[in-house]
Parts: sequence; structure tokens; C-alpha cells
Amino acid sequence: MIHSTEKKQNIQHILAFNLTSGQRVFYLEEPEYCIGRYSKNSIFINAEGISRQHATLIKKQKKNAPFSYILIDGNNQGDKSTNGLMVNGEIIEEVELKHGDTIHFTRDVKAHYYIIDNRSQEFIDKLKPKVFSNAIYPKNNTLSSDTQIVQSTAKKPSLSEIKNLASVVELSPIPIVEINYQGTITYLNPSANLKFPNLQKAQLEHPLLKGLIEKQNYKNGSLVIREFDIENQSFEQHIHYLAQEQLIRSYIFDITQRKQAENNLKYHAFHDNLTGLPNRSSFNQKISLISQNSQRYQKLFAILFLDIDNFKNINDTLGHNIGDHILQYFAQRLSSQARKSDFVCRWGGDEFVVLLTEIKSPDQAAKFSQRLLKSFEYPLQIEGHEIYLKCSVGIAIYPEDGKDVEILIKNADSALYRTKEYGRNHYQFYNPQMSVEIAENFTLENQLHQAIKNGELILHYQPQINIKTGEIYGLEALIRWKNPQLGLIRPNKFIPLAEKTGLILPMGEWVLKTACQQNKKWQQMGLPPVRISVNLSAQQLQQPNLLETVESTLEAVGLDPQWLELEVTESMLMKNTKLAKKTLDELRQMGVYISMDDFGTGYSSLGYLKKFPFDTLKIDQSFVKELNQSSEDVSIISAIMTLSRGFNMRVIAEGVENKEQLKLLRELDCEEMQGYLFSPPLNAEDILNYLLSFKEQKNLIFALP
Repeated sequence: MIHSTEKKQNIQHILAFNLTSGQRVFYLEEPEYCIGRYSKNSIFINAEGISRQHATLIKKQKKNAPFSYILIDGNNQGDKSTNGLMVNGEIIEEVELKHGDTIHFTRDVKAHYYIIDNRSQEFIDKLKPKVFSNAIYPKNNTLSSDTQIVQSTAKKPSLSEIKNLASVVELSPIPIVEINYQGTITYLNPSANLKFPNLQKAQLEHPLLKGLIEKQNYKNGSLVIREFDIENQSFEQHIHYLAQEQLIRSYIFDITQRKQAENNLKYHAFHDNLTGLPNRSSFNQKISLISQNSQRYQKLFAILFLDIDNFKNINDTLGHNIGDHILQYFAQRLSSQARKSDFVCRWGGDEFVVLLTEIKSPDQAAKFSQRLLKSFEYPLQIEGHEIYLKCSVGIAIYPEDGKDVEILIKNADSALYRTKEYGRNHYQFYNPQMSVEIAENFTLENQLHQAIKNGELILHYQPQINIKTGEIYGLEALIRWKNPQLGLIRPNKFIPLAEKTGLILPMGEWVLKTACQQNKKWQQMGLPPVRISVNLSAQQLQQPNLLETVESTLEAVGLDPQWLELEVTESMLMKNTKLAKKTLDELRQMGVYISMDDFGTGYSSLGYLKKFPFDTLKIDQSFVKELNQSSEDVSIISAIMTLSRGFNMRVIAEGVENKEQLKLLRELDCEEMQGYLFSPPLNAEDILNYLLSFKEQKNLIFALP
């Protein structure tokens, strides 16, 4: 028996360089070696691309085991090499070398690292003269620049010579297995016995040996590489067919960590990290297969685009952590409604996609959407918050709505857009008219960017009349867009686009400035002063510089604040009640009047009257329109009049179009009105004529029954 200390002494470590000029071999024994182009290095390599101190070898002593060498990139002071180091094809900074490792210092300079048994002196003696017959090996293991190197003329060692190195494979941490052509195991090194304890029992049925005999017709020296799994471990097997010796030798490498890393990368490449659902890349693969199958067998399938209604508001209000919980919950609920054959993925943000495969009719997509919407009837309980989730769905059917995948996706998205336009929390099927409207909106959106610069925006003004005094109380400024190609475009067509693109902010500032300038101009002309009303957008009300904008505009124009009234809607106030109250209070203190537009159409109007500094309430035209036919509308307007008197506010009825409406409103003690009965919105020139001739208009008003 050989003691471990003797084994340490008998093991020889060799570093063999392959250079364009030949081979150089170094027998390693010292604690440390410096490798590089610097002539004082212990291993001097004068080759292009080699750094002065390219690498360092440090001996690592092990308890009761042969020592090994650690290879470090650069020197041991931390200075790295210029071109780096690669061991077995992987870039390294530090690695413990193993028998058979290949080290690349540059593309052209590489070395092999070997561990052999010095006791096999006969083999060493045979090997040295053949390979390095004229090479000089100084005792200090360094070679000077004038050392003579000769090209190798050696033949490959025979099997008997390799067997003299049995201690090398015995020491190898790599399992090595050898069988003959009859399938009998002829050799197992200790690592193989340890790693595969049932190998002897299973023999050729073991995954490691299965199928090897069938390929014994490979040429001598042929190498086959394959992978196999045993339980939860993965292995890569390098199989050498040695026909002359009638042997098959295998080197087995544990690649479990590498495969796990690969699988992990693959999973994350095709799945969403937050919800665990397949992602868009996975969807692209799936939709390609489904469309091909549907085309071949003439089957229907549906693409459903979904998003969570008002998710941004939830996220901004409650925080991203709760937002993430909501996305996870939504993904779970969505998956629970789908069949196993269906496909659910997270598209991005709060958008999701469902593929309903092999449906018999579009009605199945509608029923799926109905079930999903119904599943959100009950609130979520997340970190003490009760949250009601709603979602919108857009549906496109193959092949009716498109045979091309991209067209189907676009059409499903168009249907989703229409659902959101129509009030959300519902679903819409695609129809061709949607594409026409989207194309028109796209054109308008592009033209809208130039509208402000090109001076295409204009203001129309609609008078507000006090029917009791017969005086014009104020004028509401209403924006219009006069496009050179499309003519006059109404606000309900371009305002949503302006809000979507962010152009509503510069547009709103333009309206404010232009309306104030026009009002000041009329005052300078000697006309009786009237209050000009300007509608604020939701985005304007959220701007921190709104006060500064209003104040600087009034100062620049020279208009007293009392002649400006700013109109807001209840839905705008709901977005950020605290900020809205602070802003409106400061505007009122400045002297600007505040009006609530579309009063009565919200959910908390009475509470808002108490909380916000309103001077005026504007009754929405929807109550006025059918006033002569609806007793409910009469009751609502009567209640509003009672409220306004209690809060000491003016009331203006919008949309007054006929004498009967005027009469009923007068009976309800509503004194101020605006609508087509008095005047439609007019441009600056026409409204000036209206103001100048209002004496005659006034007589007509008093003549009304």
C-alpha cells in the first residue's frame, strides 16, 4: 500500500506549450510560477499577444491528497493580462487546473496541463526522447530565449503505455468507464464507482452504457459526444471508440449546473418573471403553430387582448408592490378560466393575451369573456385594501378577422381600444370599421402635432344669458381645429387624441392665453366687461405649475382675474382630490372664478359642493334635452336649484334649444342659460357682431313667453 505522502511525491504536474516554433514542456514543482513575456519570469514565453506577466501558477496543498495548481489571470498583485485566459473554452480569472485541461493564452498560444505518475519512469523515458529529443529542461523549470526547440515527431502512446499512467485516471475526479466490444465492463475508476454505484449491476441497461455497442463500427479513435439524465442530474459523455483494442472508453462530465442554468435562461426567455405566465416570445412561437394547424384543418381560433381597467391609477395610488400583487392575481384568475388547450400570456405591463384554440364559433370567445368579467365581481383583499378589478377585452377571430398573425393581433388590439372607448369593463369583437377609424385617428394625430405650430386652432365663443335681466353674463371659449384638408374638426374628434399624445397641455395654455387676450381686447373696445369661461383639462389640473401659468397669463395680458372663469368636471376632481382642492382654493384666492361643468352626472356631487370653492354650477345638457318629457329631469333640476341657493352659487343650464325648455327652466327659477336658442358658438368676428347688436337680441329674449 502506498501512503498518501508518497503519492504526493510521485505525482508529476506538466505544462506543455504548443507554439508556432515547436513545443515547450515544464515540469512543475515550485510553489509559484510567473508566466509571460518578461524574461525574468519563471516560465518565459516570447510570443505575440502574451503579456509581460500573463498568468500565475500557485501550488495548492491538499490534506491527504496530491497537491494541485491554481491558475490566475495576470500576476498575484491583481494586474490582469491584456488578452485574458481561457480554460477549456471558458474565460477565467482563477481556476484550479485538472488533468487534460487546455489553456489558451492567445488565439495562437495554448498549453496542455497533465498529471502523471513519476513511478512510471519507463513511460516517461519513452515519452521524453520522442517528443522533445533536443529540448533542454533546466532544473529551475525555466527556458532561456536561446533554448533550442524542435517540432514534435512523436507517435501517439500505445495502449500499454497509457496503462502505465493508471494512477492519473485513478486520481481523476472525472468518472472514466471502459467496456469491450462484447459489452463487458473492463475498467471503472474510483470516481465512476462513486458516481454510478449501480453501474455493475445494470451493465448495458444503464443509461451510461445503453446503445454504445450498436455503434462499434466507428473508426478507430472516433469520438462521440452525447447527453443523458439520471434522476435529477445531467451528464455529458465523451465516448472514444478504439477499434484496434476492441474497447469503448467514456469520460463522463457532470453538467447538471450548466443544464440548470441553460433551462433557467430558457425559462426566463419565454416566461414572465412576475406572473410566471408565458411571455410575448413564447406567444410568437405558439401562435405560429396554432395558425398553421388551424389553416391545415380549417379550424377557428380566437385572440383576446385584455388589460386591467385604470391599472395605472391603482399603481400610482397604492404603490407598485400592490400593483404587482394585482397583476399576479389577475394572471391566476385568467389562467383559471382557460382550458388546458388554450394559451395565456402576459403581453407587457397590464396587458394580457389569450389564445382560444379550436373553437366551434365566436360565441365561445364571448362566453369566455363573460365568465372572466363575472369572476371579478367580488373585491380583492390586498394588504388591508379592498380593490375591485375590472378589465376590458378585444376579440379577433381566425380566419374571419385575418389569416395573417400580425393582422389578427392588430385587429384584436383595435377591438380592445374600442372597448375602452365605450366605457371599459366589457368586450368587443373586431369589425373592419375599427381599422378605418384607427387609420383616420392616426392621420389626425400626426396632423395635430403641426396644428398648434401652423396656427390651425381657433376659438369659438357661446354667450351665457341672464334671462331675468336680459344681459350677457359671460362667454364660454370653445376650441375648434380648422384643418386645411379636412375643414373644421369638432373637439370630440381631436381632444381625446390631444389627451393621449400630451398635446392637451400646450393646447390648453394656448386656449387660456387666446381667450384672455380676446376678452381684454373687447374691454379696450369699450364693450361691457363679461366673464370668459375656459375649460381646464384633467392633465392641466394635475400640473404643479398651473397657478403660475394662469397668473403669468393674466399679468401678461393685463386682464383682471375676476373676468376669468375656469371650468372643471367632477371626473377630473376624482383623479387627485387633495391636489385639486389645493389648486382650486389658490386660484379662487387669486380672484379667478371656478365653475363645475356637467353637474349632476357624477357620483359625489353634493360632497364636492361642500369641499370645493365653486362659484357656478352648470347643469348638464342631458337633463335639459328631455326636460319637457321627463319628470325625473325636472326633479333633478329643481333639486340643483335648491342646492345652489343653499351654497350661494350661480346656476347655468346648458343646451337650451327651444322655447319650451326656456319656459320650464324659468318656472324652476333658473336664470342663466346658454344654448342654440340664444346663439351657437361663434368665431371672434361673429361674436363681436353679436355683442354689438345684443340690444336687439335682448328685446327678443324679453319677448319670449
